[in-house]
This record gives sequence, structure tokens and C-alpha cells, in this order.
Amino acid sequence: MADTIWELLNSAASSGAVWLSIVLVLALLGELGLPFTCPAIEGLLVFTGFQLAHGSPFLAVVPFLAAAFLGRFLGSTSAYEVSAKYGATLVTRNWARLRLTPERVALLRDRLAQWIVPTVVLARFTPGFTVLTSFLCGVSRVDRKRFLAATSGQIVAWEAAFMTAGAMGGAASRSIDPSAYPGIVAIVIGVAISVSVIVGYVVLRKALQRAPPARTAATSTRVSHAP
Repeated sequence: MADTIWELLNSAASSGAVWLSIVLVLALLGELGLPFTCPAIEGLLVFTGFQLAHGSPFLAVVPFLAAAFLGRFLGSTSAYEVSAKYGATLVTRNWARLRLTPERVALLRDRLAQWIVPTVVLARFTPGFTVLTSFLCGVSRVDRKRFLAATSGQIVAWEAAFMTAGAMGGAASRSIDPSAYPGIVAIVIGVAISVSVIVGYVVLRKALQRAPPARTAATSTRVSHAP
């Protein structure tokens, strides 16, 4: 089983036009909500880092990294643009189901305007929040350039993080029998994805708890004096 996974990873991480097209499409669909695509790309990134640690030239993996980046960037851009164009109508017609009233959308817009870069980066590292982030940013019409800049930075950091995990596993396994490499890569992939899930949820939750409210409701107090 591990050998089969190794062969698939080796083929998918190659620079063949067919595999690069598959990677691009998977990355794009992952940004649009197709489940299990991001873990597949993350597994490929870990495998790529592992191979680099064992002497593979960096230029050989550049096409794969570019395809993964382009797929996610196009997917997030498409989700943002569609949400910006049709999201308001969707919210208006289904606000009760979505629990998004116009007031909440306005509040969200103000909050994102202040914290768009850290919010987008942290949310996109958290499984399940990638599509939601693009949708909410589009619906609330946050600054497009800032959204795309934050998304681009997160994608680069995402690729670097999983490649680093793979490289660390590769460096630690240099003295091990190469026949054990498939199993080692599978373990590193599982650990890297699990850690990213846990850290993503914890950091995002703490960041949202510490973020100051975007608006402060004005309150009035009546004081009655006894005669």
C-alpha cells in the first residue's frame, strides 16, 4: 500500500503536462469546496520536500509548485468574484438559514477591513474555512487587492510549511533503508496534516477572541434619584 502511494506521489509531483493539469484542477476545485483535494495537494508538497532533502533539484519541482499555486489562486479569486456579484442576493433571500443579516454583513465588513490579512491567512490555514473565507470576503466586498495579496501570501506560506515538514522528514531518514521511505512519507504526511488542523483551529480561535470589536454600541443609562 505504501509503495503504491509512493508511486502515485512520484508521478503526481512530476512535471508531466497531464499531472500538472490534474494538480491545477484539484487545487482549483479545493478552493471551490470540493473535499479532500487540499490534503491530496498537501501530501504532494510533503513528498516534494522529502525528495528535495534527498537531492532532487529544486528546479524540477517548480512546475508542480506553480501549478498548485495557480490552481488555488484562481479558485479563491473565482469564489471571491462570484460571492461579490451574487452573494448579497443569496444572503438577502436566505438570511434566516445563513444567519447573516445585513447588519452582520456590515459588521463583518468593518472587522475584515481592519484585520483582513491576519484573518484571511489564519482562516485559510484552518480546514473548512478556506471557501468560507473567500465567500465572506466577497459578500462583504472587502478590498480586492488586499484580499488577493493575503491569499497569495498564505498560499506561498502553505506550500513552504508542508515542504519544510517533508524536508525535515527526509533529512531525518537519510540513514534509514530506502525501502522504508514510502512508510516514512506516509507518516510525515499524516503528522503534518494533523498538526496543521490542530494549530489552525487553536490559533484562529485565539485570534478571533483577542480581536477588538469593530463597532461599539452606544448605550444610554438612566439614573433615578430618590426624593
